Amino acid sequence: MMIVPRESSSHWYFPDGTPLHQVPRADGKGERPTSLRDARKLGLFPSVTNVLSILAKPGLEAWKQEQAILAALTLPRNEGEPLDDFARRVVADMSSEVGRAADLGSAVHAAIEGYAQGRWLPEDKDVARLFEPARQWFDADVVCVHSVEIAAAHSEWGYAGRVDLVATLKSTGRPTVIDFKTQKVRRDKDGSFKPILHDTWPLQLEAYRQALASRDKGLSNAAIASVVIGSSEPVPVVVKVWDDADKPGFFRAFLAARDLWVWQKNYCPVKDAPDAGDTPPTALVPA
Repeated sequence: MMIVPRESSSHWYFPDGTPLHQVPRADGKGERPTSLRDARKLGLFPSVTNVLSILAKPGLEAWKQEQAILAALTLPRNEGEPLDDFARRVVADMSSEVGRAADLGSAVHAAIEGYAQGRWLPEDKDVARLFEPARQWFDADVVCVHSVEIAAAHSEWGYAGRVDLVATLKSTGRPTVIDFKTQKVRRDKDGSFKPILHDTWPLQLEAYRQALASRDKGLSNAAIASVVIGSSEPVPVVVKVWDDADKPGFFRAFLAARDLWVWQKNYCPVKDAPDAGDTPPTALVPA
């Protein structure tokens, strides 16, 4: 299974969008994740997910709690095992499930990246099976690929991130900034895949779109969309195109999270960045 690193809350970028997720260790033995201290020294921008990590994610936390309960119910307790030791094994078992989900999500993302760049199909049969609905959606809806896994930085607001896909879609009729998500399949009463659409998704997408549009005015009217792929069984993907009218509100919310992040971390990547609360609404409206 081919795994590519996904953007995490520890990722950092130079102001031009060049990633610096790891730095050399002081003893010269390999590398370590870039830290806030490194960012302060080098003037690095936080990733969009780094900024949004400041916000509570009840859906994700509920899923983690569900994994912990399942681990506790299904993991056999060793004879004479102290409760504290059993609890630690439950946490380890839960963490391994979270890790497997993250690895699977990374593998599906890698499959999408390869297919968008050259129609390469994944060799791993399990990944290929889950990827097939995404391939069918891609062939039916993608008219033109503009960029794949592109890093974008916003020099005014001091953040950056890696965008999964920018493509013109038949369904939107224009360039669309797309983020792929994988989720365990849950079904509605009709048996259709019904993903949970998290509140932070459009904030993340609009932050990406604003960063891209700050460098390419051709994307100032781009749509933003979440494409959700089933991670437990192959089901038709669900595409959520977020309303254009809500984009200014999405960006205001992201900038509010950015201000809170700056306050909590005591680090402002761009010293002369405007305050989000003082920004005229027209400055956030797509051209």
